[in-house]
Amino acid sequence: MLLALAIPGQAEEELFRCKQADGSIKFSDHGGPGCRKGDYKADIQRVGPESSPDLPPPASSSPPDGSQPSAPRAGPKKSSQPFPPATRSIPSLAVSDLPPELKAKGMSLPNKGDITLVQLAVSHLPAGDGPRFSSDAHFRGEARAALHTAAYAAASAVQYDPRYLKVELTLPVGFSALQGVQVDGPSAGVAWTVAIVSAMLGDPLRSDVCLSGTMGPDLKVGPVGGLEHKIEGCHMMRNFRELLLPAGQSTFTIKDKGTSRAIKVTEIETLAEAYQIATGRELRPL
Repeated sequence: MLLALAIPGQAEEELFRCKQADGSIKFSDHGGPGCRKGDYKADIQRVGPESSPDLPPPASSSPPDGSQPSAPRAGPKKSSQPFPPATRSIPSLAVSDLPPELKAKGMSLPNKGDITLVQLAVSHLPAGDGPRFSSDAHFRGEARAALHTAAYAAASAVQYDPRYLKVELTLPVGFSALQGVQVDGPSAGVAWTVAIVSAMLGDPLRSDVCLSGTMGPDLKVGPVGGLEHKIEGCHMMRNFRELLLPAGQSTFTIKDKGTSRAIKVTEIETLAEAYQIATGRELRPL
């Protein structure tokens, strides 16, 4: 399983908003007619509602005829049953570049796609005193926020009480070159969510699929930048054969690059779609 990350201080992922003839908006890594460079953080935040799907529905107001409003429907009962602890070791796709002072001297990287390794440890909290989500010092603000969103989304997707959920995200440092690596950005959200759910349900992950996309609290996959570089990172691991990316971002250039590297490019809109492809199993309650 391959995640899509950004390593800050090295590269800034670009995301363009392109207005189509029918008035719809398409996200792209490149500009063009009808395109403007978007605010990456703002565009990501527009995906999905601000509230969590676990929150109860707002109380309905009284109808104008004075009759009593119907009681809100109760959401599905959430499970708190134990599940075996599981760890997912995941090669992670990153976008990196040289610092500005070196680029000013005319230096450049031939390939901005890169690979790091992260681990997700998922376990049950018997006391129900959670949730507990943690990450080591390699992960910065947006990546940590993405982990929280992913964990809550995973719990919601399998109808699990998050108070009984513990998730730990680490970047094992096997080489001295990785000791200074810092990971940031929300673009691994869908991959982290898929990994957490697979650990909870006990479904193995396909070994030939990589993912890139944010995860919204509504369980929808949101847009990311740097996809052309992420294809390069996916290609670095020879066993990967399919790249899952947010719906609307599969441009001709990206598909062409995927084809030239024997990587199938598949668009996904929801966590359920991503999970079915990544595991071969349906998303279901625990």
